[in-house]
Amino acid sequence: MKYLLKFTPEIILILFIFLFIGFKDPYRHWGRIIDSDGKGYYAYLPAIFIYHDLQFKFVEQYETQYYSSNKSGFKEFKNKVNQRNVNKYFPGLAIVWLPFFLAGHFVAYLELFPRDGYSLPYQYAIAISALFFLWLGARLLRKLLILFGSDEKTASFLTLVIALGTNLIFFTIMEASMTHVYSFALITGFAYTSFKLFHDYKPKWFIRSLFLFLLVFLIRPTNALIFLLLPFMAGSWNNMVMAYKNVTQQKKTLLFGLILALLLLAIPLILWKVQTGYWIVYSYGNEKLNFLKPNFLSILFSYNRGWFIYTPIAFISLFGLIGVFKQNRFRFFWLLGFLLIFIYVVSCWWVWYYASKCGQRIFIDIYAVIAILLLYFYQSLQSKTLKRLLTTLLVILIGFNIFQFYQHVKWIYPPSDITGDIFWDSFLSITKKARVYLPEEGIIRKKNFSNDLEKDIGWMNSPTRNNSLSHNGSWSSKIDQKYPYGIGLESGLDSLFVSRNRIVLISAWIYTPKERTEASLVVDFQTGNVSKSYNPLYLEDFAIIDKWTYFEGAFYVPKNLPENSTVKIYYYNSSPFIPFYIDDLKIDFISLKEESEFMKIEGVLLPDQTR
Repeated sequence: MKYLLKFTPEIILILFIFLFIGFKDPYRHWGRIIDSDGKGYYAYLPAIFIYHDLQFKFVEQYETQYYSSNKSGFKEFKNKVNQRNVNKYFPGLAIVWLPFFLAGHFVAYLELFPRDGYSLPYQYAIAISALFFLWLGARLLRKLLILFGSDEKTASFLTLVIALGTNLIFFTIMEASMTHVYSFALITGFAYTSFKLFHDYKPKWFIRSLFLFLLVFLIRPTNALIFLLLPFMAGSWNNMVMAYKNVTQQKKTLLFGLILALLLLAIPLILWKVQTGYWIVYSYGNEKLNFLKPNFLSILFSYNRGWFIYTPIAFISLFGLIGVFKQNRFRFFWLLGFLLIFIYVVSCWWVWYYASKCGQRIFIDIYAVIAILLLYFYQSLQSKTLKRLLTTLLVILIGFNIFQFYQHVKWIYPPSDITGDIFWDSFLSITKKARVYLPEEGIIRKKNFSNDLEKDIGWMNSPTRNNSLSHNGSWSSKIDQKYPYGIGLESGLDSLFVSRNRIVLISAWIYTPKERTEASLVVDFQTGNVSKSYNPLYLEDFAIIDKWTYFEGAFYVPKNLPENSTVKIYYYNSSPFIPFYIDDLKIDFISLKEESEFMKIEGVLLPDQTR
């Protein structure tokens, strides 16, 4: 058993490979590895080595060929400077990816895949890079914990806790082209080499620490704050002074470090010059840190991606500060200062929740610190019983985190804003719920119609009323091969709204018997009996087999409809074999304030306007 502990990083890697195989599908548009922010970080490589185009004119080509036609997945990473395009992202991740990219390019050549930078060999190359850095980070973390006095067993367990008990798992498997697993490995490596620099000085530790620090900075400049961890790693002023003397006395080491720094820091300068004509550019445009408006508490405790809410292991680790205080006051104050400054700075970003999925992603980068704090927490506990209780709690939270990972993979939590209602609605759910959460402060007027199907009140497709099955009362609407169009409502739009920002909200109880349904909710906006915006919402993900399920769906009304337009709302079942049932149907026509925050509400579908 003790022998196996040394291979904890390899065991973690194998587990992650199985998770990748089980949950990620790069063959599908929505399963590509190079995605979201990763498109921008990665774009330098095909731009330089394939297209020779740092204006990134090839973006439309790869978007059309490899990604969904639904532009909601499009990631704009170009900003205008001096009337030219500049990639807003720093090039550090492209540097890290270079050997993996070249390997993918070579495989594409051998296997006759398109050598365009985005075909499957390139996608898998980035996936492999994420798994490699996950393994590297785990190996370095285990070594780092041992340097801090951990035994083999505890170091291996805490490495497992960080890998499986935090959202590192999501951002290695599902979001492999985001920066975080790479920053986690590099910052962990920086912590390890800087510890060695102060406690076992050799010139190589200075060079490696500097190299890793520069890479961390070139990936995400705010992570340069890890410089504040150096006193914590040193443990005392004497160790810092001694390391300073050792470095400054070796001129060759200093010169080599200076040359290394100049070469790496020149890369973004050269890229900016080629792209815009300027040597120094703020490439993020209007996206900025606002130091006068920190969101310190929200980034930690908000239902909308609060770090401690979705990663409770991080909160538990704070009790390790007690152990740090008892062992080394110098380390305590520097570590506390680093944490406060880091949280303050990252909470000042214009989108403080970082449009994150599966919790707050920005803190993944410093999970080595969380592991060290957990170690100090263990070391501060004198009782074996308390240590066992802590171990049990961490194991339970690993299980909770894996369950939460599954929830986010299945989109049980929405990809954008999460309120308290949404959080608790989704907390222990294993199926995606159809709920629409409208901000009450944005509603001007609500006009509603309802039909419990107990009487024929003149709605569309009333022959589908039947009394073989119902949610409440005796009647429901049954749609099958004979009657594929379910109960619905047709109405003119003129009298329904009092603003131009308009939503149609439909709720009902739905039922499918023992088979996956092919039914859909249809909202069809028409002018003169001609469809202008046909909007189906497929119900397969929401209808629980053999159980009445509450369902809500909402659509924005197109803004360019003529005044005499109408809307038809109904259910449609395309299956010739499996019936579908609807009961207690309610339709709300909602007028919202014409303000930007109410123009694109999470869960409300934008209308099809291609007709």
